[in-house]
Amino acid sequence: MSRETWQSAGEDLRLGPDPFSELCRKVVLCITEDWFALSHFRPLITVLREVAHAVVVVTHSSGRLGEIEALGARVIDFDFRRSSSDPLREAQSAWALARVLEAEDADVVHLVAMKPVVLGGLALKLVPAAHVVVHMTGLGLLAFGRGLLLRLYRTAALRLMASMLRKPSSFLLVENPDDLALLRAGGVDPGPRCTILGGAGVDSEAFPALPQPRNQVAVAAFVGRMIRPKGVDVLVAALDRLKRRRVPMRAELYGNTDADNPEAVAGEELMAWCAKYDAHWFGHIADVREVWRRADIFVLPARSREGMPRALLEAAASARALVVSDVPGCRHFVRDGVEGFVVPPEDPDALANALERLARDADLRRRMGEAARLRLLQGFTEAHVKHSLRATYAAMLRDTRVS
Repeated sequence: MSRETWQSAGEDLRLGPDPFSELCRKVVLCITEDWFALSHFRPLITVLREVAHAVVVVTHSSGRLGEIEALGARVIDFDFRRSSSDPLREAQSAWALARVLEAEDADVVHLVAMKPVVLGGLALKLVPAAHVVVHMTGLGLLAFGRGLLLRLYRTAALRLMASMLRKPSSFLLVENPDDLALLRAGGVDPGPRCTILGGAGVDSEAFPALPQPRNQVAVAAFVGRMIRPKGVDVLVAALDRLKRRRVPMRAELYGNTDADNPEAVAGEELMAWCAKYDAHWFGHIADVREVWRRADIFVLPARSREGMPRALLEAAASARALVVSDVPGCRHFVRDGVEGFVVPPEDPDALANALERLARDADLRRRMGEAARLRLLQGFTEAHVKHSLRATYAAMLRDTRVS
């Protein structure tokens, strides 16, 4: 059963639960951080609770494990060491994860994002599972890693994924078609056993279309981790150009610096940028809907691949015009001139031009925001994602029972 299509509102989605004639006994979900599970994967945990009698989430605690338990899952605190690339420490982590998987003896091991996929793949060499789901939320170092060590890591990771997905009881989940194409070019080909999810999904009722703000000066908001792959410095360079042109626009930045990421922008540097230009860094915000009640424009000048940015989907649900760079993930949602503008990555001049057009034209912002909301409803909602996940699990478990 091929799922390599975007779901659209015009298709017969039947968004209710797919029938599971027989629940599996247990699913183990491996994900790097508890906050990541809560921000992006509540729909996934909900579906797993429908599929299995028991769901166990293996993740690193930032103090929010109780919130995951409240979703009906048991939690195991495990440090996936996101910032580590030391081979010895990686081997130790894989051995520790193998012991966890051996003790849990799950029917399905569901690995989310690069570090759990790599460590889980190594652990599953020692403790095989009946079913494995490889769930990529972006390709990270597989796509843009440089240097000898990173090239070796990329080669080893692709071979490991290919080995896992060669088995008929496995399944691949990706968030955009470019990621699937890159994996296949690297030798990772699950055949028809793959699904393109289109992101983690957004609850369109929890994120309703909002009226346009009545700002005297248009506000462009960046929401995401303060890391260089997200293009924060490219945005700052564009702000420099807008300031010199005397374009009436303010910029607001929302998100933490992510100390575990080697590409993080230091807080001192962010503050210096904001002091020089008409910008403000707010750090983490608990309810992102507050951003879109007062901001006019979403901007994400990513310089590298994205999966399907949740921040983009939330802004679209709120009916905000979108400015993104021409990278996988972003370009699969935003159509240039329709929901917003798509500009070349690492091009502050093009980014400044797009922001200026929107800053000077309130009616254009309104029209593009309405188009962005409609685009979200055509295949990127939480309901669409849940439906695709149910269909994936139904196909994986059914096909294996038949064989």
